[in-house]
Amino acid sequence: MMMPSFRVAVSILLGFSFSFAGRLSAAEVATSRSSGYDRMLQTRTLRVGYIHYPPGFIRDPNKPVFSGIMHDVLMEIGRNADVKIEFVEEVAWGTMIEAIRSGRVDLVCTGLWPSTARAKLVDFTAAVYYSPVKAYAKSGRTTFNGSKNAINSPSVRIAAIDGEMSSIISRTDFPKARLQTLPQTADVSQLLLEVSSGKADVTFVEPAIAKAFLARNPDTLKEVEGLPPLRVFPNVLMVAKGDASLKSMLDVAIEELSNTGFVDSVIGRYEVYPNSLYRRAASYQVR
Repeated sequence: MMMPSFRVAVSILLGFSFSFAGRLSAAEVATSRSSGYDRMLQTRTLRVGYIHYPPGFIRDPNKPVFSGIMHDVLMEIGRNADVKIEFVEEVAWGTMIEAIRSGRVDLVCTGLWPSTARAKLVDFTAAVYYSPVKAYAKSGRTTFNGSKNAINSPSVRIAAIDGEMSSIISRTDFPKARLQTLPQTADVSQLLLEVSSGKADVTFVEPAIAKAFLARNPDTLKEVEGLPPLRVFPNVLMVAKGDASLKSMLDVAIEELSNTGFVDSVIGRYEVYPNSLYRRAASYQVR
């Protein structure tokens, strides 16, 4: 006996929810609106917060048009689930959790990386793809080559964005160094400009972002040699803490799109620099 498709299963569930919602009291309806999943069932809409962070999520600066890996994957999830994806609020790294916890948005979509500190307050979906984070210094500087300890010095200035992962890595791995933080609304490429201009000594970003910066500003900075990636992060969607039903649906949807090859095809459209992003491994093995 064949299992019903994901689209059919969700449609059945949505239909049941709508017929049942009509018999709920006002208090019960208000209570049911406490989770993104409940709101989705009632409105057939997911309200999304977003951060401009290529190639995960890209906001056109001149018109309300969005694109990017996470954007395209989420839109496909919406089509498969027969749910409208509504981008309602641009958030910042330091405000995205509050946007979720206040109920203003049901999820946050960007190139978002989970951490223990964040996981105390929100939940995360399965990985869509992975991003390495590497150290970058001004071109010609060899101080940090092969030595992570050389960065952890009071004389070293690290460029970071407040609330973004660069600041978390700095405080965790290099507590002795001096943090030069940019505001939460700063573009991540600004970190590289801080280093190339000599205002900071080192920063930590994805290779895709560094290579895009170097294409516009050749020979201004370089990857620190002899150091492995400081982190390899899964790129995920963020939902409210305890919203297990929404997380479960999104996890299944991501797995489905990964297994069909959709995710890899989307990554291929946005990966300008080969091997700058890491793909998910197959969850099975053919013997």
